[in-house]
Amino acid sequence: MRPALLALLALTVPATARAGVRVPAELAEVPGRHLATAPLPLAGPDQLPQSAGRPHLLYVNFDGAVLRRGCGNDSRHDCSSLADLFHGYVGPFVGTEHRRVSIVQAVRKDLADFGVRTVITRPPAEQGYTMVLYGDLGTQTFAGVAPYIDCGNLWDNDTCFAGAFQGSNIGSTIILQEAAHTWGLEHVNAPFDNLHPFVAQATPSFQDQCNKIVANTDLVEVGGQCNLVHEKFCEAGYQNSYRELLYLFGPAVPDTSPPTLTITSPPDHSTHVLPVTIPLLGEMSDDLAPQYYDITITSAGKTLYEGEGYKLALALQNPPAGEYELKVRVVDDGGNAGQAAVHFTILPEGSEDPDTDSGAGDSETDTAADDTNAGGCRVARTPSDLPSRGRGLAVLLPLAWLARRRRPR
Repeated sequence: MRPALLALLALTVPATARAGVRVPAELAEVPGRHLATAPLPLAGPDQLPQSAGRPHLLYVNFDGAVLRRGCGNDSRHDCSSLADLFHGYVGPFVGTEHRRVSIVQAVRKDLADFGVRTVITRPPAEQGYTMVLYGDLGTQTFAGVAPYIDCGNLWDNDTCFAGAFQGSNIGSTIILQEAAHTWGLEHVNAPFDNLHPFVAQATPSFQDQCNKIVANTDLVEVGGQCNLVHEKFCEAGYQNSYRELLYLFGPAVPDTSPPTLTITSPPDHSTHVLPVTIPLLGEMSDDLAPQYYDITITSAGKTLYEGEGYKLALALQNPPAGEYELKVRVVDDGGNAGQAAVHFTILPEGSEDPDTDSGAGDSETDTAADDTNAGGCRVARTPSDLPSRGRGLAVLLPLAWLARRRRPR
């Protein structure tokens, strides 16, 4: 039986019992593999559109949900007309935090020109948002599904679904395609476009060109359902994904909110006795968290470190004895900066530690020692699940972290 027919049958035949995240072999995360996305025909409204001039919110829900029936596809209340397809439940994404951030950053990259902001924390109900449930869909023959193609994005607060792929390129493509269906975009026969019904290229995007609309993964050419919008930019039966999103949501709204940095380790004004390994840890937050931030660390006017990460996750190992004030500056993708400082004292080996009762950072159990020496001080690596990338080691106060994937540009 052809994959396209299987995808359509899956919309009416209940899925079998689930046991963890399952992705069929034909949906392997390599270019050219079948995605089998399957929007249903146009359905009834849930809400009026969002207010003009306000960024639309795309909420990627990694936490799963118990789906509600009989209330349309209202994202604010986890409503879905496809609830029975998933036996009323979508399981959470089981990948690491780093995987989540990478997927979200890849989605943001493709939406960078449009008035759409991607978040992973559920927005307030009064804002209105499209929700993509990214998690365990059970045993399905498709990688993602939308309840309908909403021509002109007439109705806000839609719910759609994407399987829990680990790769950021495949995952973001499915998220974007299903969300785009709820905004009125259809499949097109264009391998480099996010609306191509199966993955033909590793990094597709929304293409600024007119592409032929197709009905399914067999690339059967059709006239299209939403020509009232399509014909603003193309001939009937063709679609310009880029121009339609710009028309629907307007250009990107600048991010003007600075991030907030909270240093959680070492405690401020703490004292440590050599030999010592001190985790330098912190959390960044803002309205677009998580994202990758440019991180700069200085002390006494000297730059000790430049790198990037979605959290502060470094290790200080055996810095020279003395008084320290570390200033940490983080800059988000919008160029907004936040800063925090921490003060601590390093005493020579054999000194009495006045902070003995607090046990603040005087253990090497949190890090794995590296054999590298820099300026006479051993450099420690942070645990491998703390994503970050450094661009050099400090001479005065050696810092290092395990290099990880950079954010998409």
